[in-house]
Amino acid sequence: MAHEGHEHGPDCNHEHDDDAFEIEVVELEDENGEKEEFAILEEVDFEGRHFCVLAPLAEVQAQSEGKESEEGLSLEIFEVKDDMFTALEDEDMAERLMQHLDEVAAKLEAEEEKD
Repeated sequence: MAHEGHEHGPDCNHEHDDDAFEIEVVELEDENGEKEEFAILEEVDFEGRHFCVLAPLAEVQAQSEGKESEEGLSLEIFEVKDDMFTALEDEDMAERLMQHLDEVAAKLEAEEEKD
């Protein structure tokens, strides 16, 4: 995972707490000019395009502290081109993308159960 120009990996030169969950954050501005921080939950290339699934950072932090709301996280999907985040408004594409992510997660879970 990368942040501030640093690529994490076995050759990086500082200590990491392997048990800590690192959240990658992006700050986006809405149509009213108000800024909000979002946690990047998933990045995926799908149908030749690059997408990020985001949730408001405050919700993610609350969840990590055990303060989950009944509704869960407010997920938003953005297409990313040249560091520009554009909200995905195509409902059919969003459904296909979420189905794809569910399938990938199911495959990973099945592989982990084999180990």
